Amino acid sequence: MPLPKAEVSVTCHDAKNHVMECKRAIADESGYFQMELGVTKVSDFFMGDPSKACHVRLQASPEFKCNNPTNINYSSIEGASLRDEGKRWTGEGYDNVMYAAGPLAFRPAICPPKH
Repeated sequence: MPLPKAEVSVTCHDAKNHVMECKRAIADESGYFQMELGVTKVSDFFMGDPSKACHVRLQASPEFKCNNPTNINYSSIEGASLRDEGKRWTGEGYDNVMYAAGPLAFRPAICPPKH
């Protein structure tokens, strides 16, 4: 279930695998977020591919009782990889591409044991 007002970050690496951009966003009332990255050339991204160069991480939950980020859809500390959604449009002299990340999830701080 999407979580409105959850905070996420997107971190992207450059061609030398150094962090070139790190931004935060707050999910809207539907639990989704959109973010514009300031990179204009695909070749500036690590391996020339934003889906390999950028990762999304949960940062903060608006729910006090459910605020521990999980790695439910990714296995590394980098976060969830982006996937190309196949949506493209041109605007202001450059091409735009929409990427998405798989569902992200928080868990409660204390999980009662199951017997």
